[in-house]
Amino acid sequence: MHSSAGVRAQTIHQWPSTKVQLMGSPLSLECTVKGTSNPNLYWYRQTEGGGLQMLFYSTVIGQVDSQASENFEASRPQDGHFVLRSKKLLLSDSGFYLCAWSITLS
Repeated sequence: MHSSAGVRAQTIHQWPSTKVQLMGSPLSLECTVKGTSNPNLYWYRQTEGGGLQMLFYSTVIGQVDSQASENFEASRPQDGHFVLRSKKLLLSDSGFYLCAWSITLS
């Protein structure tokens, strides 16, 4: 007998999914994770022809650690909500931005 009681699907949603911005303009990307509590959240950037670079990570609400923030800031106002912002984009900010999550098993 198989029971799925208590099992919830986890989803991650990044908004907007695609965005082209002009150099010098502001940028705001949002990430929402549902179906789990207290996830570890991450923002990555991939440049053309390059690997993934972690920009920020967060393990709890209100606390964000920077790995390579340069021209960006990040905030975690709620458990599953992670926001990435830039006041003024530079040419060097070009790339593919990705939000990810993980859980810590105890």
